[in-house]
Amino acid sequence: MPHLPGWAVARPRLSERLSEAVGEPLTLITGPPGAGKTITALAWAATASGAAAGTGAAAGTGEARPDACWVACDDSTATVRGFCLALGDSLTRAGIDVASIGRESARADVRDEEMLEAITAALLNAAAPIAVVVDDFPARPGSAPANVVSHLLRHAGPWFRAVVLSRSDSPLPLHRHRLAGQLTEIRADDLAFADDEIAEVLAQHGVRLTPASQRALRARTGGWPAAIRLAAMSMERHPDPEEFAARFAGDDQAIVGYLMEEVVDAQPPDTRWLLLSTSVAERVNTELAGELAGEAGRAFPDMVRQNAFVVPLGQGWFRYHSMFGKALRLILRHESPDMVPLLHRRAAAWFERSGLLPDAVRQAVQADDWQYASRMVVDRLAIGHVLGLRPHDPLLGLLDGIPDTAIFTGDGPEPAIVAAAVAARRRDEPSRAAALRHAKSVLRRSSPSAARSARMCLAAVELWRPGTAGFADLADASGEAALLQQAPGRLLDDRPELRALALSGRGAAHVWHGELHQAARHFGAALTAAEQAGGDLPKKRCLGDLALTEALLGNAARAADLADRARRLPDVPGPPDGGAIAAALLAHTWADVERWRLQEARNQLGQVARTPSGHEGPLSNAVYYLVKARTNLCQGRPEHALDDLRAANEITPRPGWLERRLALTAAEANVACGDIEAARLDAKRAGDRAALESVLALARVDVRLGEYDTASATLRDALRQSTAKTPLDVRVDAWLLDACLSYRNGDRRQGRRSLDRALSLARREEIRRPFAMSRSWLLPVLHHDPKMLHAYHPLLEPLGLAVKTETVASPDEDGAAPVEQLSPRELEVLRSVAQLMTTQEIAANLFVSVNTVKTHLKSINRKLAVTRRAEAVRRAHQLSLL
Repeated sequence: MPHLPGWAVARPRLSERLSEAVGEPLTLITGPPGAGKTITALAWAATASGAAAGTGAAAGTGEARPDACWVACDDSTATVRGFCLALGDSLTRAGIDVASIGRESARADVRDEEMLEAITAALLNAAAPIAVVVDDFPARPGSAPANVVSHLLRHAGPWFRAVVLSRSDSPLPLHRHRLAGQLTEIRADDLAFADDEIAEVLAQHGVRLTPASQRALRARTGGWPAAIRLAAMSMERHPDPEEFAARFAGDDQAIVGYLMEEVVDAQPPDTRWLLLSTSVAERVNTELAGELAGEAGRAFPDMVRQNAFVVPLGQGWFRYHSMFGKALRLILRHESPDMVPLLHRRAAAWFERSGLLPDAVRQAVQADDWQYASRMVVDRLAIGHVLGLRPHDPLLGLLDGIPDTAIFTGDGPEPAIVAAAVAARRRDEPSRAAALRHAKSVLRRSSPSAARSARMCLAAVELWRPGTAGFADLADASGEAALLQQAPGRLLDDRPELRALALSGRGAAHVWHGELHQAARHFGAALTAAEQAGGDLPKKRCLGDLALTEALLGNAARAADLADRARRLPDVPGPPDGGAIAAALLAHTWADVERWRLQEARNQLGQVARTPSGHEGPLSNAVYYLVKARTNLCQGRPEHALDDLRAANEITPRPGWLERRLALTAAEANVACGDIEAARLDAKRAGDRAALESVLALARVDVRLGEYDTASATLRDALRQSTAKTPLDVRVDAWLLDACLSYRNGDRRQGRRSLDRALSLARREEIRRPFAMSRSWLLPVLHHDPKMLHAYHPLLEPLGLAVKTETVASPDEDGAAPVEQLSPRELEVLRSVAQLMTTQEIAANLFVSVNTVKTHLKSINRKLAVTRRAEAVRRAHQLSLL
């Protein structure tokens, strides 16, 4: 038995596993050169012999631990006679009486079968188990060692154990023993060094690494013991072991020299070329091996069986051990540099014909053929993979290194389109724009019917804007979306990410033109396609766009739910997509305002402001200021709301519907400030005087001027003509104002119908803002209508409107409620008056002018139907406003 070297690393986990394994007839230890097969078996054999000598039979089992004997295969064991002689000598040293076999075998006339039968008989007569370790077991079918061991496994009785050490699967009947549960396999992964074993090797050479560097070394080498030992020897002489560990790979001189000597140069010329030529591909099968190696490829099945550096991947695919593959590629570049790009192109063409696009693109890139790689992506409409729209995509990142020479100097548009997609994924708008300009200039020289796939991929990149909400800048997205949807149905079925892009583009165009219901339908369909594609970023964008559209439609609860879904999706690696985040935040803020969660709304506006590129597009930027103005208006800060609206009006371009909404919100803010003429001008500026939003704004102005009949008649007519396409929050506001006017005019029946309609519409989407801002007249009305109060208790209770009846004061003797609610800022002024503060003190406390306070006081007196401050405070207490 060979001597166990002193530098051998103790590996008790493997020794224990071998001790358990030899309870069965066959143990197979396979691994590449330097995997530690021999050292592992020697370490176990030393402990096994000692244990057997010291303990005898295992307690309670009736079977002793086996002794071990050793046979090393070489040229002298290539025949049955030679192997039997070596085995007989080893058995004799282990205490098996086969001396006569050795004497008989010296006679030339003794046949091989007689020698084998003699060894079999000796093993059958053994008094205890014996484990025969066969090192360097040949992988050739029909070899003498294979024939002898197979015979002994069948006929040598229950005491015989074979421990076979080989660089690949041996030609023994492994399947039969595996099915019978009589085979233990210890392979290269089991032999790989663990972290503590790597640390011991490094310590033997006086090398210390940080845990991170040690893990990196293990990852690079796969724990291959020979590579770890060679790295430690190199680091022993290196001035910076950490730096050496960081760059150590299969192209290290020591590794390449070891592998050339042990593996590559030991092969016949054809097998050597087979190894080198197939190393260019990350995975290989028999057909690809023939494409790359020519006639030598026929030996591929035999090579993968015999070479332990070949790792099976399943379904006929194989790969080389990472360090072995790197070493082969280095040798190939050194010996045949002109063949390297040619082999990569051959592999790319074969993978393309086989429909394996990621492998084909990878090979074309390694051949430095960017035109070919880009053309494959574009022809198959795989641009969404480059954009990062599919999760865990093997194409992702393959084309990131495309050089400017390939982008701007080629004849075709494909490299520029791919480069634009890469820049879009990286949120690099300048590079994206430059590549798109070049692609368009090339396509302009082509006929419309030519380069159809290129035009579709260009449209996809145009639709995927970096850093903004999906519809932020797409005023004319319908053209790109329509072009993208012209792709054959089969292709779009395979590319759901492109279907999602096309539908989002259509939705964006509808949003820009104010067609919000159509936009919501398209965004919903886009979300379905994005979920089919599986990428989190497209889903987040679709959810954000749909949420913001639903918010603009007044569907607060649905908008909040969609926004929450978007925010729960995990962050996507790479630069943050501020647009997708901001769209969801803006939608949630709008919903919070409508549901009267003003502090949450204020907090989320702050998050939008802090989001990188969160609202950089003109549309999303203007919507941000609109939402901020509505929040300030609800918090009694109409002056701040007007500042926000002025900022929004400076943003161009703006769609017409947004222009109208900004004007109507400005009218509401000016009414709250008491500037009636400005409010009237804003309402007229909104245009479309037949629309319910415009009528509502003008009715508020008429109410403020005391023209109640005019307001009621105009509003009632608009309500009769309104449809479900009018935003829900606008309809709730209009019905509530109609209820207020009806109650004031003494028409309690109509007032109740209109109030019930407003509450019914609001309940589904939890819209509370209009009722919170009408609290002053709703309290006495609901006090006298307990059925209404009970029906809508969940909606009204958070606003303090669903109070017990005995806590609500009676209305005036004529039963009329105040005609208009107090604004939040007017309530602040009224609370200050109740604290006996002077006009100047109130102005200083609220950071407004004295004239503004006087305007608020006049408005309070008019709404509460009083003439003095003391009466206003008393009246407010009666209405539970204070």
